[in-house]
Amino acid sequence: KALHEQGFVAALPVLTKTGSEYFEDQECFILVRGLKGNPLSKADRFGINRVRFAEQYGRSIARLHKALKAIQKDILPDEVDLYKNVMEWALPDVKRQNSQWNMGLAESFFSDFAAAFGALYDKLPKQLIHRDPNPGNILFDGGEVSGFIDFDLSEVNIRLWDVCYCATGILSEGSAEANEKWLEILGGILNGYDLEGRLTHEEKQAVFYVICSILMICIAFFTGQGKYREQAKTNCRMLQFIVQNKEKIKNIF
Repeated sequence: KALHEQGFVAALPVLTKTGSEYFEDQECFILVRGLKGNPLSKADRFGINRVRFAEQYGRSIARLHKALKAIQKDILPDEVDLYKNVMEWALPDVKRQNSQWNMGLAESFFSDFAAAFGALYDKLPKQLIHRDPNPGNILFDGGEVSGFIDFDLSEVNIRLWDVCYCATGILSEGSAEANEKWLEILGGILNGYDLEGRLTHEEKQAVFYVICSILMICIAFFTGQGKYREQAKTNCRMLQFIVQNKEKIKNIF
């Protein structure tokens, strides 16, 4: 219902004959309406209209956050300390891999991350977020974002996670040739969100560190799962690219 109020297609319940939203007998049954739309194709995400589509991703995530914030206190979601998770688990794991596999990350990267992101973290707005708004979970219809799916990972976290996660999801599908286009896409997503939801000064400063957090978490998780070794390698390459383009990312705003 909160999504519907923000203009998204939503799985609203089909009322029973008595006007109830669900039917309860020995079990509870809910009939919901199907969602119209499909994820945007990779060709469109990296195509000539990539910045316009990127801004739509950003605007829609800001509207999604308004919907999620409206229901946050009604569903008692888990709350996550991203900085703690990265510092106690993901970063040490990536640091070991960096040494073992010669990933090329300077020691200064890890110390800068700990100090700079640590100084910003407590100032970043936190709320109920989607947590997994990769491009496959964002629906388009008629060239516009129509809705979101797959809320099973939702939690209270920094809202900037969703914005950056959408961007890293697009980066993971790109090629070496598409990387420069991705920097434009990242700028479009951030600017789109800023137009609709107003990023704070601290959020703008933290974009680089949140993207690095996402990638380090993915590297640590995938490395621990034997069948996901290729995904771990992909995220290692992405992290190297992000670190190499730190100044470009920090100068988007």
